[in-house]
Amino acid sequence: MAEVERSDLDAKRENLLDVVLDKLHKAGKTIIFSRIIYVARFSRREQQIDSMKAFHEQLVEKHDPGNEISGMLLVYPACMMHMLEGRTSTLLAYLKDVISATPSESNIAETRVISSTEDIPSRCYHGWFSSFINTVSSVDTMDPCDSTTIVKNATELNVYLRKVGQSLQGQSESEIKRRLASLDSYVEGTPAPEVVLSLTPAEDAPSIPEYLDIFSGPVNVDLDVESVWPMPNPLKF
Repeated sequence: MAEVERSDLDAKRENLLDVVLDKLHKAGKTIIFSRIIYVARFSRREQQIDSMKAFHEQLVEKHDPGNEISGMLLVYPACMMHMLEGRTSTLLAYLKDVISATPSESNIAETRVISSTEDIPSRCYHGWFSSFINTVSSVDTMDPCDSTTIVKNATELNVYLRKVGQSLQGQSESEIKRRLASLDSYVEGTPAPEVVLSLTPAEDAPSIPEYLDIFSGPVNVDLDVESVWPMPNPLKF
């Protein structure tokens, strides 16, 4: 009987996404947008953006019939960084498809989510864009950065992606294409691929599967009494 009751409780337990959304709904917010930034190391080097753009573009179209997903995909020969903005549930579904794709489709060997913000006050991008950053670097892998450097590197990518978004605001379609074709000429401080590659093996940040588990798994509350042995006597009132 106890096992059945425990099973029923587990089945009803909310996940973190349910908890977050319920809290925001109670605050009177019915449409909630989030921002996620993740990085990835490629299984094979890319010489141009075409295949990566096509893969992610079809995911945007699949999960965003209302054109609500915005952001920027920046592709290097050995790695990538991707900012996504949209409804939380939509972005999570998008990420599930990214890691569910075959290696030949996604070309992803390793991922890390370096930033996640719920209930963003405004967007950095007015649409979804992509650009290729061609570098002379031949580095394909890097040792993981430490817990201090990971904050610095993640912040550098976050700031840069925001600057790119600002540079595209209010521009004509032709000007946007021109800027995306040569971001270095319009936005200063392009992160080196080594910065991105140092983040992909960093265990202080969750991989995409780990990030999804955080949101979709049941919320577990561990009480102190459950971690102490022998168990203390129950309180008497």
